[in-house]
Amino acid sequence: NVAPGPFPIHPVGAGTAEGLAAPLNDCCAAGSAFALTPGIAPTPTQVSHNVSHLFCSFPLKLNSVYLVSQPPIIVAGIFSSRPTSTICPNCRQHITTQVTYRLGKLSYLLCTSLCMVGCCFGCCFVPLFVRIFKDADHYCPYCQFHIYRYKRL
Repeated sequence: NVAPGPFPIHPVGAGTAEGLAAPLNDCCAAGSAFALTPGIAPTPTQVSHNVSHLFCSFPLKLNSVYLVSQPPIIVAGIFSSRPTSTICPNCRQHITTQVTYRLGKLSYLLCTSLCMVGCCFGCCFVPLFVRIFKDADHYCPYCQFHIYRYKRL
């Protein structure tokens, strides 16, 4: 018992080369402009009609592709200005972060404050070169994914 559907039910050999020719010749009557004749090469018009007819009358069963996503990894850890041990959310490896330092709000605030106090002869630029006053960016050493930015201010 098969429930009626929009596609005709074809015999078991329908997936083979022999099984494809029979339904096509049944649908395209002999003597028709689109009928296939054994031993004679079909014209491009016959091929395009029969191929489009093939896709219209045969249910195509495609292999299903299932995408399995992994649960997201939440970066949990105490980040500071030093390298930290964690799991990379991109490549999912257990790593010790690679740290790079960049200028942040604290560096500029200290530079501006020292300039206002009167250290205008180069001493005000010291916070721009000392690592203690800079923000720290944590990266994965394997995939170079940016994990976290530790801000001083």
